[in-house]
Amino acid sequence: MAKSVQQKSFQALIQYLKKEIHEGMARAEMAFQAQRVLTYWKLGAGMHRFLAAQKETDTFHLKKIEAEMNISLDVLRKIVKFYRVFPKLPKNPLLSWSQYRALLTAPEDMRDGLKARAVKEGLGSEKIYALISGSRKKMKQKALGLDGAKVPRLNYVRGRLFVYKTLQSKKLGLKANKIMVDCGFKIKHKVDIPPSSRITGGSLVLSVKTKKGYALKQSLKDDRKLYTYAARVIRVIDADTFFLTVDVGFDIWIDMTVRLRGINASEMTTHEGVRARQFVVDRLKVSKTVVIKSYWMAKYGRYLVDLYYLRKKKSDPLQIAKEGIFLNQQLLDEGLAGLYGE
Repeated sequence: MAKSVQQKSFQALIQYLKKEIHEGMARAEMAFQAQRVLTYWKLGAGMHRFLAAQKETDTFHLKKIEAEMNISLDVLRKIVKFYRVFPKLPKNPLLSWSQYRALLTAPEDMRDGLKARAVKEGLGSEKIYALISGSRKKMKQKALGLDGAKVPRLNYVRGRLFVYKTLQSKKLGLKANKIMVDCGFKIKHKVDIPPSSRITGGSLVLSVKTKKGYALKQSLKDDRKLYTYAARVIRVIDADTFFLTVDVGFDIWIDMTVRLRGINASEMTTHEGVRARQFVVDRLKVSKTVVIKSYWMAKYGRYLVDLYYLRKKKSDPLQIAKEGIFLNQQLLDEGLAGLYGE
């Protein structure tokens, strides 16, 4: 009997110790978060007063502070904005730095309401970001007359890899056994053809790799299949802009920046833009191989493209061309981009 009582007493002690440790750590975390907020607010106040008295731009001085203090320019800008947006702060802040940082991205007319909800309902930073993003999306749809409307659909045709158009011109100065192929992107390539070949200038041809190089075969008479390429994603600049290494065929590769046709994602200076880019990065990180179908060169020298991908570690470009997910439309479906004509 004594052992049973002793055991219960011991277990009660363990439970008590665990409870006190948990609650103590929680209080310590709350105190840390409050002190962090107060510290950043004071830093923002000091930098604001200094910057207000200077002739140069804020960025000029913030870069100097960045070099001296080893604090990133982005964080310094947020700290200064924090003080300017919240010039009056309670001695015991009820929100964490991550929550305040999310509130900084909110439109001014909804910030106070969001702050009150965050305190009352305990909204985390991700929920605050989501509410801001949803509000902006509704405002954008309303401005475009799309409020309550169906998601717009892009017209598209899947291309076929390694299909080209031959060029016909006396100025090319070609010999009888050669033909010039338009590879796209202003690239032309001479290919040998046998004397018996019926391929002439203006033909649609399919490139086939052989032991001696490349041979051409007559292709289907559908020029909508042209200008389709396998590519490797080097960098996702933002949700609708990419730096790629493109296989134009005939062992020719070219590096270029392309932009997705028909859509426009938010700028990277906004939370929506960052979220849209991360969505794309997450979907392309499994396999960096994609297929693009190019259209024409838009401003800034970027070609407009449709981009297709599959979430497989080993993606066959031929399979991607036939079955790949159409990223342009997916971004519209997810509400991460709107229609755009360039």
